[in-house]
Amino acid sequence: MFDKNLNDVKGLIRVSGGDESASMVIKDVHVLDVFTGMLFKGNIWIYKKWIAYVGDKDARIGENTQVVDGRGFVAVPGYFDAHGHADLFYNPATFGDVVITTGTTTVFSDAHDMINSIGIGGFEEVLKRNEEFALKYIWGVPAAYPPYPEIEGGEFFSIYDIWRLFSTYKECVSISELSPYIRILNNEDSILEKMLLARSLGKNIEGHTLGASYDRLNVLVAAGITSCHESIREKDLINRVRLGLYTMIRHSSIRSDFEELCPVIKDMPVDTVILVTDGIFAGDLLEKGYMDFVIKEAIDYGIEPAHAIRMATINPARYFRLDYHLGSITPGRIADILLLEDIKKPTPVKVIERGRVVAENGVLLRGPSHFPLIKNTYNPYTFDHVDEDEFSVGWHNEEKIPVIDIIDRTVTKRLDIVPAIEDGCIVADSKKDIMKICYTRREKKKWGKGFVRGIGASIGGIATTVAHETHGLLVMGLDDTDMATAANRVLEMGGGIVLVDKGEVIDLLSLPNGAIMSDLSIEELALKLVDVNNTIRKRGSSLDDPLWTLGFLTFTSIVELRITVSGVYDVRKGEIVF
Repeated sequence: MFDKNLNDVKGLIRVSGGDESASMVIKDVHVLDVFTGMLFKGNIWIYKKWIAYVGDKDARIGENTQVVDGRGFVAVPGYFDAHGHADLFYNPATFGDVVITTGTTTVFSDAHDMINSIGIGGFEEVLKRNEEFALKYIWGVPAAYPPYPEIEGGEFFSIYDIWRLFSTYKECVSISELSPYIRILNNEDSILEKMLLARSLGKNIEGHTLGASYDRLNVLVAAGITSCHESIREKDLINRVRLGLYTMIRHSSIRSDFEELCPVIKDMPVDTVILVTDGIFAGDLLEKGYMDFVIKEAIDYGIEPAHAIRMATINPARYFRLDYHLGSITPGRIADILLLEDIKKPTPVKVIERGRVVAENGVLLRGPSHFPLIKNTYNPYTFDHVDEDEFSVGWHNEEKIPVIDIIDRTVTKRLDIVPAIEDGCIVADSKKDIMKICYTRREKKKWGKGFVRGIGASIGGIATTVAHETHGLLVMGLDDTDMATAANRVLEMGGGIVLVDKGEVIDLLSLPNGAIMSDLSIEELALKLVDVNNTIRKRGSSLDDPLWTLGFLTFTSIVELRITVSGVYDVRKGEIVF
């Protein structure tokens, strides 16, 4: 994807020296120099997929040279999302076909969700298609799946698996975000060995250090963390920059930290500050855009346009040590060039990626990308049926039980209640908004069981295979029979989301790729996600995005209670409490 051979270099030299005609010439354009933040007027010559010359000299024009009139436009490098997620609900093919039209030409996809769902064999099939996608993907490889193996059913990947991916595929550039950083603080051999391997191979290690104090950050940086995207307050940003971390500022569908942090960025050097998405949902992607939207919001919060663009081009390229390939409009770099009407308006009129005009005025000019037909081949469910009695929770005393209490989109707290009992079993209690919740991984039907408050929907059974980050089978509801019906329909579909009430399927979304990714276009998917969320809300839920909240009830790196295969896990205490 990035390499040149001898003939490529010789061709670049001939074109750059004026001895051979260019493949493309962009004439009379204002070019943003991301190193100084200055604009200058000139011409850009392109040979195949690389930039050959930038300056005021006229190019040699041949009969096959494509000439682009740059008058009235500003040329900036293609945008680079240094921490994105291209593999949850949509897939990298459909995602890339939309994202490229708004100017993002490279994405670091923190692929723990996808790899965890399709396995290493499936991921290798994706890597073989990497060149065919509409944009350039580089990838993170998970070193902590699941985050807490002793609680969550055992390790899925070995250190050998990680070494093989890093050694075989240059596109694998980093360890995925390490959310269970407590394991690092505890000096745990298994996680430290994987980190040491990555650093010895010249790979980065993405941090997820939410809530870490300055003293704890010292330990994490000493252990090898290279970045963090979890700054939410001024001191978080300053601490991470001070300790040498590339510090990523997030503006996404999950949360935005711009209002708090952009005023801080304005008063400090920005060389190690990067703008990222950390995940944009399908509806927002269509309505608002992608990195162009992030840059525009940064500008609106007071960041100078040239600085905002630098934080989404050359800074991420430097972080991933790809700045001799990407991030600037300079000779030898890949010709990822956007033509803007104005530097303050980052949505491009024309997108050039690898030396080809691939989008204009938001319209994709190339054919659609295709995701490999891997389904669940490489990480299958080893069971195909669930009985309702598997959800039974026996109880023979009058003690209170801890319940997972939803307090916002991703955070929960502990609530202790006296449970409702029928025939010696704890049951759901619709009057108190208490649902039963059960979870199992794909390789064995060991059910963790608990109860959750705050979904707020009168639905007998909800089953989903989107269960961050292990993506097994998550089932919840008010009625065991409906829960089993929903679970079995999901298994029959090969993955997805099913809502059942009184024996009737009231809504569903098929996710056949790894049981977490759709085959639908982004437009179709956005409408379907709205539809399913609306069904849950019409049944009484007040959650703003019910599907997202449900999918995070298994994520053991956010406080306070989570459901795991071992039962209800208290993140603060690090122990199973039910």
